[in-house]
Parts: sequence; structure tokens; C-alpha cells
Amino acid sequence: MAYTFDDLYEAVEGDEFKKVKKILQADPSLITGKDDYEFSVLHGAVMTENTKMVEFLLDQGADVNALNDEGITPLHIALYPDVVTCLLNRGAEINKKSSDGSTPLHTQVSDGEERLDVVEMLLAKGADKSIKDNDGQTPLDIARAREEEEMIELLS
Repeated sequence: MAYTFDDLYEAVEGDEFKKVKKILQADPSLITGKDDYEFSVLHGAVMTENTKMVEFLLDQGADVNALNDEGITPLHIALYPDVVTCLLNRGAEINKKSSDGSTPLHTQVSDGEERLDVVEMLLAKGADKSIKDNDGQTPLDIARAREEEEMIELLS
């Protein structure tokens, strides 16, 4: 059976590890594929809490710093501290700017206080909280605009 990138992406998002392995065994080149918005399979994987999947995809050749059409890396959108640690340990650029000048720290702060654990992890790993995005905003400016006290305290 011939698999497509969409088959792989859906299996990754669905957390179907055996299916992902089967698809990549059949067509290893799919690991470098992207969707219409330039999202890689790693972008999809970091939305889950499955570090085993993230590690496997990286072992298969997924680019830890892959950019989508807005310059967003998997680290910008990782939802869980363990996944963030995994990406950083594998060479993710902690201060990489997207097209709008946002670093992963900006993006995580913008997602709100449900990302406090990830923001704390990024800061502990050396994220630069003084970087300004294209609007001249630091992560602290974003937290203040959102009136999120815990985030403001963490970034101050």
C-alpha cells in the first residue's frame, strides 16, 4: 500500500505509534514531508504528550527546527514540559523567531497561564525574555496585556 504524508500526519496526531512505524518503514521519505501550511509531522507530534513518538520521529530524521509557513517551529507549539525538554535536548533553537518575531517564549506566554509549566521550563533552559517581537513586545509585555498575574510574576 502506498502511504501519503497525510496518512502519516493523521497517525501521528492520533497517537498511533504502530501505524506511524509501519508507514515510515514503507516510505521513509515521508518524514521530511509537510502539509499545505508547511507543518511537519513533528509539529503534529508535539501537540501530544507522547515523548516516545517525538523521539522516534527525530530518530527517523524529522527536523527539530522545521518551520511552517509562518516560521513556527515545533518548540513554539509544544504543549508539555517533557516534550519541550526532549526538543531542547535534540537541538531545538530556544530563541528562534517566527515570521512575526515571536520566540517560543512569546508564543507560549500568548497561550496563557495554562502554559505556565512550559514557560517555566523555557526560562530554566535559558530562553531570552528580553527579546522583542515585530510589534516591539517582550513576553512580559504580552503577559501584562493579558493581565495574567502568575505569568507576570514568573517573567518579572
